[in-house]
Amino acid sequence: MVWFWQRVKIPELPVLEKEIIESPAEFPKALCNKIKLLDFASGWELSKKLLPQIDKVKARSLIRLLFADKNQLVAEQLENKEEINHAISCLEYLPSRDTVEALVNLLAHLDDTIQLIAAGALKNHTPRLVVPCLIEKLLTCEVPPARAGEVLLEMGYLAQDSLLEAYEKAKPQVKAQILELLTLSHYPKCQPFLMEALKDDEPALKKAALQAVSEFMCRDLWPEVALCLKDPAWPLRVKALEVLTKLRANEALDNVRACLEDEDPWVRKEAAACLEVLEKV
Repeated sequence: MVWFWQRVKIPELPVLEKEIIESPAEFPKALCNKIKLLDFASGWELSKKLLPQIDKVKARSLIRLLFADKNQLVAEQLENKEEINHAISCLEYLPSRDTVEALVNLLAHLDDTIQLIAAGALKNHTPRLVVPCLIEKLLTCEVPPARAGEVLLEMGYLAQDSLLEAYEKAKPQVKAQILELLTLSHYPKCQPFLMEALKDDEPALKKAALQAVSEFMCRDLWPEVALCLKDPAWPLRVKALEVLTKLRANEALDNVRACLEDEDPWVRKEAAACLEVLEKV
């Protein structure tokens, strides 16, 4: 018996590139089979040429066909200064815990541009993968809070509930970041923590709590807000006066009047403005 071995023909990249560009959003099966024939190096070259030219639907299909079983090889390109941007673009379309963790770690990259690109990629991953990893890194201060917050604000209720759950075990500075994020996302379930936060020694936490009181109009907390008028930091005293004004807390009139003699001119100015409002309530 004679066996005839048919050699698999690897498609030429320019031909394949043209086919992908002209293809409908859902690639035909024949085209998918051709893409899968490419080795990593050829797929990398093709994806670098095509990603800037095709929409996100095609990009997702292309990257998953090329690299679905090569996540680690893509992640290794993050160590290459020439390839890191493209590697992040590819990892955006490869959902896995390892991929998400690699992108989360990039939020602490020395290059701000890399941080921004990684944050953008994370926003396109499922919250189920992103939120637990990101909050873990936030609690251990392994990622910048601003970058973590930028991503978490896009993650909806899962992020809000997870942040609330993490709040009590966080350090005071991290609590401040969590409270700020929950306030920015208009999540009122954080209100039970505000009284304690207003009495904390951490200035950042006290500031975040004052902003939350203002956002959620927690008028019953006016006594704790008034106590902040004795804080050593003048910006916090000014913020407390602003909050009392917004709450129209005329019960705090005596506290506010005392601020007319404050050593700081900004505090005195804000106290006068606050009194003008409260005396009319």
